[in-house]
Parts: sequence; C-alpha cells; structure tokens
Amino acid sequence: PWTYLSLPQRVQAQPLPEVKVIDMRDELQDGNRSILSRPLQTALAAMKAEGNQGLLFIHRRGHSSFVSCRSCGHVMMCPHCDVSLSYHQPGANSAMTLRCHYCGYSQGHPKQCPECSSPYLKHFGSGTQRVVNALAETFPALSCIRFDSDTTRTKGAHRALLTRFAEGGADLLVGTQMLTKGIDLPQVTVVGIIAADGLLYMNDYWASERALQMLIQVAGRAGRGTQPGQVFLQTYTPDHPVIAAVTGHAYEGFIAEEWAQRQLLQYPPAGQMVLLRLSSNDPKAVEQTAATLAQQVMRHLEGTSYQLLGPAPAPIPRVARRYRWHLLVKGPMDEPLPNLQDLRHHCPASVSLTIDVDPLNLA
Repeated sequence: PWTYLSLPQRVQAQPLPEVKVIDMRDELQDGNRSILSRPLQTALAAMKAEGNQGLLFIHRRGHSSFVSCRSCGHVMMCPHCDVSLSYHQPGANSAMTLRCHYCGYSQGHPKQCPECSSPYLKHFGSGTQRVVNALAETFPALSCIRFDSDTTRTKGAHRALLTRFAEGGADLLVGTQMLTKGIDLPQVTVVGIIAADGLLYMNDYWASERALQMLIQVAGRAGRGTQPGQVFLQTYTPDHPVIAAVTGHAYEGFIAEEWAQRQLLQYPPAGQMVLLRLSSNDPKAVEQTAATLAQQVMRHLEGTSYQLLGPAPAPIPRVARRYRWHLLVKGPMDEPLPNLQDLRHHCPASVSLTIDVDPLNLA
C-alpha cells in the first residue's frame, strides 16, 4: 500500500514565483539576436541595482552544441561515436577545443573546414560557456559563477562554488540541471531559463515528464525569501503543454493528459517495457545478433499480449567505437514479464547484451 502526499504550498505560505514566457521568435523578429531576451536583460539589470542574485539555467554544458561549415554544411563529428563534437572555450582568451560528451575524445578547433577548406565555421546551439560569455559582453559589471560538471570535477568544488555564491561572491550562478535542486537562497529573486526547447524534444517517451520536473524545480529556486521571485522562460514553442503547466504551476492537468497517452501506448507506468541493448566493435556481428535475438524473442512472446519493436539501430548508433542495436518489448501491466535471460546464450562473445526493465531512457 502507498499514500500520495501533495505539498501544494511552500513553507510559511510563501508565494510561488511568477513565470513569464518569452517567445524568442518575437525577439528575433524585433532584431534581438542575443541568447538573452530583452525582458530577462531588464530583470538582470534591476536585480543588480537592488543587490539581489539570480540563476540562469541551460540544459547543456560547454559553449555550443555543434560546429558546422557554412559553405558545405559539414558538421564536426566524433571519430568514435555517431554524435557531433561540442565546442568548448572557457574564456575569451582560452584555447578553442571540440569535445565528445560521450567518450571524452577531444581535439583542437580547426581553422578551416576539413572537407572543403572553407574558413567559415559556425557554432550552433548554446551551452553554459556561451551564456557566461554573452553575459560578459552585455553586463560586464555582473559577476558569474559557472556551475556544471566541467567546473565541479575536483573534490569539494561543488560545495566551494555554492558557498562562494551564498556568501555573495557573485551576482549570477549559471549552470545545468545541477541547479535544479537543493539550492535554497533567499536572496535569489530572478531565474532565467535560457532555452527550454532543448528539454522538450528528447527522444524518450517520458521527455515531457522529465522536462516538467526540471523546469518546475529550477523555477522554484526564485523567491524563497521575503522578496517575490520572477522566472523568465525563453522558448520557441510557447504553446507546448509543458510550458503551459510550468507557467501556471499546474502539473495535475499535465499528469492526466500524459497518463492517458501512456495508457494508450502501454508505456510505463501504464505498461511494462524491456529494452534489449546490444553493442559490439563489429557492426556486422551486432546486426546479425539483433536479428537472431528478434526471432528468439518472438518465440517467447507467443500466446502473450506483449509485442516486439525492432530490431533497429540505437538512436546513437555508435558510441566509443561500439556499434549499438536495440530491441524493445512492451506489454500490459496485468501480465508477467517474459523471461528473456536465456537470450544471452545466443550472443557471441564479441556482442554485449544488456537487459533493461522499464528503462529510464531509450538512448
């Protein structure tokens, strides 16, 4: 048996912060090409004048999501993974590097495109480094602390940075999802969510749920003291259901709609799911093993309500030089999960198999 306990109010009945949605399409049409909207810039200037502090949240570390050639369209890719390299530059005078966030590979930033030799390489997307750089250009008087996995690698760095911020050592804390929980600072009155869209369109069945959790959590960092808080949520899709739920602090309606979709598709927790992840250094071996396992799984599912999706290449087909394939089994809650442990006997030594029940992500 279980009991659901709802906490609809803050401690001492403190008011929830006002969430203002900024349509970044309007900002662009009005000539603002900065990653900081005009309302957020105005709020940051007022925050500084009043002696308060703020948080800026973005879901990516680094400077930019990827680097592309404007002449031929070539994208700088990791040689070991099927993902683009992220651009990193800690400071204006620091070395420019390209890094893979999956296997750790890094290289220097090329001066010209390796495909067509064009010098016109552009950085697309935003990360914590780029936000800090933009702040330095727009608000040189604002001091910032960058708070992500790149700046908290060393022992004690996490606590040291938070302590420094709590003691007034900076005006702004700029970071990733590490900001969303555990920060209870009464002097924080402004929270800026730089690019909410990056959370809304992940390739997982529960991307919307996870986005709602994270956005509500980071919005809740504002106004925890005697002064009211403001949240500026920047997005290109202001009509998204998650945005509406965050704006009204109303997750009940979102949960009801999400639950209906999960029931229709038999996704957890309305159904059960098993993800079979296969990987190998040999692309042929892993593909053939995936086909063999699919035949074996179909035999296991005979006479049940479960269904098999796949086999298919994983959303990121190659990570750290290993090629990856997926098979997905899903079915109703009222039937026991099929026993798939004996599938390992059909895998050659060169192929690794992981069986993930109710996976938290499909990557």
